[in-house]
Amino acid sequence: MNRILLITNGDSDFRRLLEAHCNVTVGDLDTVNVDVDAYDAFCVLAGIEDVPINLSAPLHTAMNKFRAQGKPVFCEFMGPIGRVRLRGTVDTTRQRMVYFSEEKIEGLQNGDLLDGQSNDCIKYLPMKDSHVPVLTYQEYVCAHSNVEIAKDKHREGQWALWWLEKTTLISSIRLCNFQRARFAPQDKWQAIVTNILSFLAGEAIKPAFSPVCCYYKTTVTSVEDTKGAVRLGLDWITNAGMLKNGGAAGSHEGFTNRIYAKSGVHTKNKTIRTDCTCEIGGALLYDAYLTGNEQSKKAADALFKFAFDWLQVKDGPHKGMFRWSEDAWETCYQDDVARAIFPLLLCQHFDKEIPYFEEIKATLDYMLIATGADGMRIAATEIEDMTPEWTAELKKAGMAAPCAHFNSYYHAVLLLAYRACGKEEYLQYAEKGLATLMALYPDTRRETSETEEYCRLIFPLAVLYGVTGKQEHYEWLCRVAEDLQQRRHPSGGYAEWDTGYTAFCSRNHKGECALLAENGDPVADLLYSNNWLPLGFAYAYLVTGEQRFYDLWLNTASFILSAQMHSEDKLLNGAWARAFDMDRGENYGIPHDVGWGPYCIESGWTVGEILMGLQFMQLAVQKQAK
Repeated sequence: MNRILLITNGDSDFRRLLEAHCNVTVGDLDTVNVDVDAYDAFCVLAGIEDVPINLSAPLHTAMNKFRAQGKPVFCEFMGPIGRVRLRGTVDTTRQRMVYFSEEKIEGLQNGDLLDGQSNDCIKYLPMKDSHVPVLTYQEYVCAHSNVEIAKDKHREGQWALWWLEKTTLISSIRLCNFQRARFAPQDKWQAIVTNILSFLAGEAIKPAFSPVCCYYKTTVTSVEDTKGAVRLGLDWITNAGMLKNGGAAGSHEGFTNRIYAKSGVHTKNKTIRTDCTCEIGGALLYDAYLTGNEQSKKAADALFKFAFDWLQVKDGPHKGMFRWSEDAWETCYQDDVARAIFPLLLCQHFDKEIPYFEEIKATLDYMLIATGADGMRIAATEIEDMTPEWTAELKKAGMAAPCAHFNSYYHAVLLLAYRACGKEEYLQYAEKGLATLMALYPDTRRETSETEEYCRLIFPLAVLYGVTGKQEHYEWLCRVAEDLQQRRHPSGGYAEWDTGYTAFCSRNHKGECALLAENGDPVADLLYSNNWLPLGFAYAYLVTGEQRFYDLWLNTASFILSAQMHSEDKLLNGAWARAFDMDRGENYGIPHDVGWGPYCIESGWTVGEILMGLQFMQLAVQKQAK
């Protein structure tokens, strides 16, 4: 095995692998005297530095001696190498790497896609025809796992990994902390790293990798099987610091899509949103109801008190309006509002008094002002637009946003409020709205995918049937549930699909972007699709008592538990991220969304909703048993 001289100034995943599996001597960037004859390979790991480093003159001289002797040289995230000079760096957060090599690496196919998270790629000049790229960045790749790319096209992107000559390999990106930064997919990056280690060692190396996140395929056979996962998810809320001032100042939104390649730090999104605050509050409240946990009850009470005290308008012409967030003070999204208040409305099923019910009715009455005759609202309203003249026009108008994404949960909360107080206007607008959507179904206006629309409709249609008992409404529920099975993956999750790619966010790379590249990709969305199903199927079972809805819940719960992150990192352990590759069994998906990419963790939309859906089935089973 080769004797390797490693130059680095700190710890990293790559260093640990080298030290565990190779014959390594470590020096730092201030090393002066290097006996080239004492070593067979030379490695520089500088990805942990703030900026690309320049080797000192003594080290640069030593490196060139290694090169001249034809010894293996690997340099990561460093400046000039011989004639090739650094010309700045490029932020590659929303770009993707494509693999292409005439000398095959085991475990990789040409055209394979790899994501290096929030990274920096060095621009080197001049590049020569003799230089050979292995991984190059492409600005926008509409593919999930592999893309066809010609050799000449491959040379056009920013080069992430490339051969300066046959014995000198350059990483233009921060590669050394590929595990803690959750580079994906795991097996492809492991193939890349294994190849580099073997190149330096001079023989085949089979390293033992230790990913930051693990996922365990799980089959759920009863509600009891989910209780451990629920506890893990509830603990994440506290351990990851989601509660600001214990909930008295709301809940943070979660974690962004940015995972920094230098350190593996996953950046927190500290925005205080109404929906996230109350969805997390709902999960904690249900924990208190089901287990008697006083800490959960205290945190839930604090979260809802904050939302109603500070984010709801209390008087004047906009009385009842719920502000979207502390960042958008005068905006009202009815879907987000609905997800903030349905956790409290469902308290009636726990035989509890609905907290803040008068305030909830004020919110619904305010939103009805801008609801069309067909039950549809536009995507969102702003305070300055809500004049009597404008709302009168909206009241007459139809088909404002015939989209389950924006309206169906609004209809669900109208129905739940009607169930609690009998106000006919709530029932009329909810029934009209869902009838409007089902008249268009399956060709409703889509936001991210056709799958999302199906998933969003299950819960509202179950509530509708539970309230009216009408055969037509039962048939709507059954039809959507049955149609959704076309997208069911053997893992239990439901794959994204969008017939005709008509969704507003489909294949978009300039704003919000759906996870779906091509119909048939094994990607599940836990921000916009699969996250709604545990509650939807649980409620359908509650109101129908049918085994098929219980079985569908078991199926989706199996997937949900299989997609839950297990990690020694408390910021990750017990949570769920947006994208899950159901074939690979890990978080992975196209990273082009401007804000909510595949690795984001939404405290409310994802974690809170999933937990409430798992918890609610405990109640449904108890009710059906009576």
